[in-house]
Amino acid sequence: MKNKRQIILSTLALGVLVCGGYLFLDSNKIETSHAYDQTSHNPAKSDKQIIKKVDVSGDVVEGFDSIQKLNESAEVIAEVEINESESFQYKNVVFTLSDAKVKQVYKGDVDPESVIKILETGGYKDGTEYTFEGNEVFESGEKAYVYLEKYEGPVAEDAYVIKGGYQGKFLEEEGKLQFPNGVAKGLQVKSESQLELD
Repeated sequence: MKNKRQIILSTLALGVLVCGGYLFLDSNKIETSHAYDQTSHNPAKSDKQIIKKVDVSGDVVEGFDSIQKLNESAEVIAEVEINESESFQYKNVVFTLSDAKVKQVYKGDVDPESVIKILETGGYKDGTEYTFEGNEVFESGEKAYVYLEKYEGPVAEDAYVIKGGYQGKFLEEEGKLQFPNGVAKGLQVKSESQLELD
């Protein structure tokens, strides 16, 4: 039963990544002459002022309306700090793969102080930043609480994806949390205590 549930959830996560990525690129009619063109770009924060931004709205395959449901659904819940992020294109879709150092584990089989890979749809390609519902991908140095599940698919090996596309990603700045854009009221938390991680 658990394996069947895990397969279904992994398939749903892949669907969110592929559909979201397709929406990103289809909205601008970006074309490539290669079936697989991997180009990296790691912009500095100051570069973001001159980058064209494309924001796409859409439905996620798996949505959450409360922290409790997000907690129950996640395979891994952790506090992380991003070491580095790299954007690339895979079959006309822009993705970002981030190396994240695990600071603390609240749920799941991940070792504290280990480095995990987090795959997100969106990122930087040819001077354009792609976001979903206004949610930017991770950048080096950012800290966050993340709700993850193992990714299974062709885009990256041994990586995790954020639950609900972007809904399980809470950035931490100066002791306060920034909840993702476009989430239900039950996910609009501003402090660690509201994440119910005890």
